Amino acid sequence: MDVGYEISKSKEPEILMHEISVIKQLIKERAHPLDLLRELISNAASREVGAKNIKIRYYVHPEYGNVFEVSDDGCGMDFTGDINKPGRLDKFLGLGFSGIVGIDADEFSWKGLGSKLAFQSRKVEIKTWTGKGKVLHVVVEEPWDAIEKGEKPRPKITEWEPTPKDQRGTTITVYGHPPHWKDKTFNFDQIKDYLLHRTFVGYTKEREKPPKIELSVFGKTETLKVGLPELEILKSEPSEGTVIVEPITVEKEMLDTKKKIKITIKGFYTWDDKKYGLGDVHLNTGLIVSVNGIPYFSWNLRDLGSGQLGVANPGNSKCCLIVECDEIRDEMNISRTDLVDSAITNLFKESVKELIRQIESMDRHLKFRQIPKKRKEIKTAEEVKNRKEKLESKDQKWVHFRNKSGEAVRLLRVPENETDTLAILWKLEALGGLPFKQFETLGYLGKGPDLIIHFQEDERSEPERYASFEVENIFWNYKPHGHTPSLYPTVICWDLGSKPKVRIEKTEKRFKFWARLSDISVRIYALKYIDSIYIGDDEGNEV
Repeated sequence: MDVGYEISKSKEPEILMHEISVIKQLIKERAHPLDLLRELISNAASREVGAKNIKIRYYVHPEYGNVFEVSDDGCGMDFTGDINKPGRLDKFLGLGFSGIVGIDADEFSWKGLGSKLAFQSRKVEIKTWTGKGKVLHVVVEEPWDAIEKGEKPRPKITEWEPTPKDQRGTTITVYGHPPHWKDKTFNFDQIKDYLLHRTFVGYTKEREKPPKIELSVFGKTETLKVGLPELEILKSEPSEGTVIVEPITVEKEMLDTKKKIKITIKGFYTWDDKKYGLGDVHLNTGLIVSVNGIPYFSWNLRDLGSGQLGVANPGNSKCCLIVECDEIRDEMNISRTDLVDSAITNLFKESVKELIRQIESMDRHLKFRQIPKKRKEIKTAEEVKNRKEKLESKDQKWVHFRNKSGEAVRLLRVPENETDTLAILWKLEALGGLPFKQFETLGYLGKGPDLIIHFQEDERSEPERYASFEVENIFWNYKPHGHTPSLYPTVICWDLGSKPKVRIEKTEKRFKFWARLSDISVRIYALKYIDSIYIGDDEGNEV
């Protein structure tokens, strides 16, 4: 019938495939489940399709799991059923290696990955219309199950006469991709990061009139601007601490074949990675390799022999460099996550290494390396200034010691850290102001126990030779610092803190406490509670 959406006829075309085992292995070599989106978007965004709008939708189906849908308003897909003159739909459903086997391919088509990755699913559904003839609707049930069994998936094609509601273009919906990921899902940011840095959405070249791209994840919708977002930085004046690498282009020639490759490197590196949103999780660090404008994968700069950018000046995670080379398209592996071993690959890698060395040898890079030192000096000067102003303030509180003759001695500001506490402890030791029979510091270790001392609490106590004491400003820091109580059973601190995280027991001495930690008791001496210690103002008045 030719009316409305009624089914006019249904077909089961023979899928055009090479050996199932080869296709199965090709599919399994995909590196990431979202590679499916990369390929479907590449198909939709090619110049030949002419789409003005591309919509990407992701949700979770209660039966199938992950569902990915890509729609475009491009030229649509025609179907011939003729292996010698395949239409777009024939190619999508059947041809194993697209342009590689001599069939005319679109701008980004290469190995027929879009359709093959779609087959690693529970169900594939396609609706397409070229604007002429019939609307085509394709359903492929359990394609991956068939491939796993060594069988060919059997797509069913239904066609009907278009209605006013039908629009030219193609919608591909893939249910349950991959089948074994049913319980693993993606959030909006994960998909967005991937789209912006591993697909056409992150196009690294200039593109006239790119399609409008809309992403919807669990109902949250956002329009994504085509273009690697980090490249926008190149259009602005960099702040101190960031080096913009303007495009540097070189051409290299294979000595034996005279084949030429053109390589362009650009991007930036910075000490302020957080300011620019750099992070390995965002897929925007290191050296991003772009082919035909699509950023396919990243290399660690260190693996390219970079002794500065890739190591510590500023380090791979603080670099976002893009290298473009269209001539290495056929040197990419099946999953498009690296290059295969070949003469062109070797020439490309050596050329990239030369470009990196060139960047590292520039005067601006030498100045860039000095910035952390400069910043540290500025920060230190500012901190010293602030400390001086605070010490000079009338509000500054001081720790005072009242000696045997009743004279008040100012020791230090009220401690703000462990170092302040140590300073007060050693001043009291020198003044003979500690309430112990013996306290002799023998060494400060810094790592492990802070102090090694000869110690005797009072006349009734046993002398302790080469005892290990830990020093803390506030005792509740003791456990979070990862100390093992059995190794450091004695702690000297300034105070216990308002809310110790362990049970504290008082003793007959105001400055002595016990903390019960599992089956170990920790002895605590708090300097603040020594009878001869008080807190006062700059003039010695108690406050």
